[in-house]
Amino acid sequence: MAFYAAVVAWCALQMPASLTFVAPGALIGALIHVVKGRPWVGLGAFLLIVVVVPLLFWPSMLTGAVGHLTDL
Repeated sequence: MAFYAAVVAWCALQMPASLTFVAPGALIGALIHVVKGRPWVGLGAFLLIVVVVPLLFWPSMLTGAVGHLTDL
């Protein structure tokens, strides 16, 4: 539980925009870890939501960056 709380606190201070993925990932990971008693599955769910899901959105993030290059 301390790990999930620490990650959310660090992201809240350093990268507030990442809380969109980190907060739900920490909540789901902590619930699976504590309620179900499956720490590795909870950590896997946390990593899936925090790392893999944002990677699915990289094309849309890149589109905005490329769009700004053509504004010159």
